[in-house]
Amino acid sequence: MQSVNPSDLNSKGAEAPFAATQDPTFDALFKLAIQGDLRVYFAAIPLRLIRPYAPEFNFLMLPGGEAIIAAIIAQARQGHFPRLWVYEKDNTFVMSDDYPQYHACILGQPDYVPCWVLGYPQHIAAKDVQGPVDAREAAGISP
Repeated sequence: MQSVNPSDLNSKGAEAPFAATQDPTFDALFKLAIQGDLRVYFAAIPLRLIRPYAPEFNFLMLPGGEAIIAAIIAQARQGHFPRLWVYEKDNTFVMSDDYPQYHACILGQPDYVPCWVLGYPQHIAAKDVQGPVDAREAAGISP
């Protein structure tokens, strides 16, 4: 297993591309949700409808990426499924911030992925829609 300096994972720029391109839409929607100005819902979203904001970003290629994704898959096999944060756009759901979990889903190929959806999901394929939920709690932010 490779080791990675945690401070490198927060780096941005061409010299240390350990983060995907920032999605200003996601950032704005997430901020609104955390402030309580946008509702968040839980839903099972078909994997085929989830699109990465930065499709060129491949977490598997990062140092330690393969091991991290293998650990996420192992957790899912034990019933601990990763939840992706998404927002709906053009009949798809855009994922901007959960690349390790997304790549684990791509490898594991579940039919549906548990997601926190920023705004009410309109797509007919969204299943088991619940909420609204507390965005701060869903994000793991303490009150």
